[in-house]
Amino acid sequence: MHTELLLDQAGDLLNGGRAGQAATLLAPVVGEEPGNTEAWLLLARAHLELRQPAAALDAARHALQLEPNGIEALYWVSAAYTASGRHEMAVTAAVAGCAEDPGNPRLIERHGRALLAAGRVSEAERVLIAGAEFAHYDADLHVALGVALFAAGRPLSAREAHGRALTLEPAHARAEGELRRITAAEQKIVDAESLIRVTDEFAESLRIPAGGIGAAPAPATGVLAHLSTVVFAVCLVALMVLGLLDRMTSFAAPWTLTLALLCAAGSAACVILLARRKA
Repeated sequence: MHTELLLDQAGDLLNGGRAGQAATLLAPVVGEEPGNTEAWLLLARAHLELRQPAAALDAARHALQLEPNGIEALYWVSAAYTASGRHEMAVTAAVAGCAEDPGNPRLIERHGRALLAAGRVSEAERVLIAGAEFAHYDADLHVALGVALFAAGRPLSAREAHGRALTLEPAHARAEGELRRITAAEQKIVDAESLIRVTDEFAESLRIPAGGIGAAPAPATGVLAHLSTVVFAVCLVALMVLGLLDRMTSFAAPWTLTLALLCAAGSAACVILLARRKA
């Protein structure tokens, strides 16, 4: 029961965009229970969101060893291979997942996105068109199809696909985001040549190089937390020095200086706490 609560908490953290805290929570779980498939899968997801593809692949492989041919394990193994830039393996894992559960829209989408990341746009288009015809009820699959269609140079068809996603799920965030991206791109399209250029650039933006995705840039909160830690330490040292001088010498520190140092230390401590909560 304790493990189940931890896994539920890790899932909530991931859903709330706090992958770092989820990974920290899950690390001792997989250490104590290396046979817990769900924990490994959640850890793989956390590492992917943290842009750590090698660690994500390791976690996903552990899950696959525990459940050979498990569709969730195959999904995350494929996603981790894609993030690592190992596209043939990503496609192979996605195809294996589709074979285990034919018609599963999530696995079809994974297959299509693995192909897009490899730069195989026409193949992705075919896979996703067939999948969307079969699983016409799945909004995410229509969004993935829209992405492939735009990359293939078919902006009007892409717009229609995203529109179908929004019909199925009004306010679908990814569909709305892709439509905004299409609208912005269409402003640059004035003729056939610019259409090819814009859609080719879009297709290239979907590709992941052989070396895999890069590390995420350090968030501004991380830099602020570091600076605040330095300020907090300096203020504490200064207060200690003033205290020693007051006790051992005739020096009397102005009360305004002491108050300013206390306020600065308190403010820095608050910033550190807020930054850690967001991490």
